[in-house]
Amino acid sequence: MHDLDRLKTLIGLYQKEAKVLKKSISTCLNDWDYIMADHYAQRLGQVNRELQILQTIVDPNYGDKQILIRQIAHYKKNRSLPGQKDLRELYGRWIRDAEEKLEGLNNLTVPESPFSKTLEEMLEKLMRKEVRKVVLMLNSEQDLGIIITRGRKLMLHIPKIKTLKSKYAIWDYQIDLLQQMGFQWGTKESMLYLELEPSNSTKPVMEYLSRIVFKVFTFEEMKGKSYISYR
Repeated sequence: MHDLDRLKTLIGLYQKEAKVLKKSISTCLNDWDYIMADHYAQRLGQVNRELQILQTIVDPNYGDKQILIRQIAHYKKNRSLPGQKDLRELYGRWIRDAEEKLEGLNNLTVPESPFSKTLEEMLEKLMRKEVRKVVLMLNSEQDLGIIITRGRKLMLHIPKIKTLKSKYAIWDYQIDLLQQMGFQWGTKESMLYLELEPSNSTKPVMEYLSRIVFKVFTFEEMKGKSYISYR
């Protein structure tokens, strides 16, 4: 599965969770259970933020499209209100302009980034033991990266955790997410690592890397902070 397909699958899961949360909030409010309603509302806010990030990764124009969609809905609502006879023509023009802009954005082809393809190619070299390690640098300015090696086990390392925490490059909640994924502390809690069974397929490690860069961290390859290297 390509990483874009994995992203879309993850988006679908979040959308399903958001739907369930909205239903739970409505049920709690009907039952006067405001404490649980607040609990679900906080989780819904987290899910919506995750969705915003993931949707923007899939489509950089996602934010602009959402603004136009909201504008169109607002104009249509106002145009239908009583006493808006003199403004209906103006609202109609605004609606047509916004719809044309939205159609233009929808017709744009989002170019596929070669970044994931390069990473997969490097991992295939690692599987064949043509290279000793692959480094996926997420943020070169803060030295935040993932080192992938292969011996008896396939290992993912995130080194210099204490330094990263001191520079606010990684937070406790992100460490908790990594531990939920199976990462463990190394000696003196200076490194997090994950052991995977060796495989001829890059799929398992790509799955983990996708979850790390898209769910735990905000992957900003377009800002020139990320790169891939190997030895």
